Amino acid sequence: MLFENKYQNVIIFDCETTGLNLAADRVVEIACCKLSLVSGDYSVTDQFDKLINIHQPLPTRIIELTGISNQMITENGIEEKAVVSEFYLRFLSESGNSLFIAYNAPFDIGFIGAMLSRNGLSFPRNPSFLDALTVYKDRAPYPHRLENAIKHYNLEQIATNSHRAICDVMATYEVLKAMNLEKDDLHRYVNLFGYNPNYPIRNRIDGVKYRPQPYGSKQALYEK
Repeated sequence: MLFENKYQNVIIFDCETTGLNLAADRVVEIACCKLSLVSGDYSVTDQFDKLINIHQPLPTRIIELTGISNQMITENGIEEKAVVSEFYLRFLSESGNSLFIAYNAPFDIGFIGAMLSRNGLSFPRNPSFLDALTVYKDRAPYPHRLENAIKHYNLEQIATNSHRAICDVMATYEVLKAMNLEKDDLHRYVNLFGYNPNYPIRNRIDGVKYRPQPYGSKQALYEK
C-alpha cells in the first residue's frame, strides 16, 4: 500500500535550472503531478508543466542537457511570478495532508523554495518531504541517477530520464511504484534525507532529519 494511504495528496515535482547556485541560477522549467486518494487508492488528478522566461540566454550546457532552447524560452516561457502563482494555487495553497516528493529532493526543494520566496510565498508549514534518491541509494549500488533507477527496475518502456521536468516527474512516479512493490517501507523515509558524508550539507530544510548515507551500506537509513 503506497504510503499506507496516509496522505490525501502525493505531489511529485521536478525543475530544470540554469545551474546549481541557488543565489545566482534560476528555474527555467517546473513540472508537477498530483496524486489524490480516491476510494482507497491514489489516482493522478492534476499535472503541471511550465517553461519560465528568465530574460537571459541559457547556458550552452543546459541547452545540450535538456533540449530547452532560448527560442522555446522566449516564445513559450511565462513570467516567473505568473508560474509561481499558478503552481502555488494548484498544489500548495490547499495542500492539506500532502506529501511532496522529488528525485534528489534537496536540489528541487531548494530552487523551488527560493523561487517561491522571491514572490512572497513558501511551502506549507511543517511539510512532509520524501527524497526518492535517498530510498534508491538504500536499494541499489552506485551509480544512483534517475536513469539508473529506471534501468534497475526495467522501466525503460514506460519511463525516461530526459532532463525535461514533466518526463522526470512521471519517471519518478514509476520508480516509486516499483520501489514500493519491492519493499513497503517508503513511509519510513518521509522527512529523512541521506547525504554523502564526504560533503557538507548545504541549505538544510526545516523539519528534515539528515543522516550520512555512504555507498554500499547494508543497513536501511531509517535503522541507523
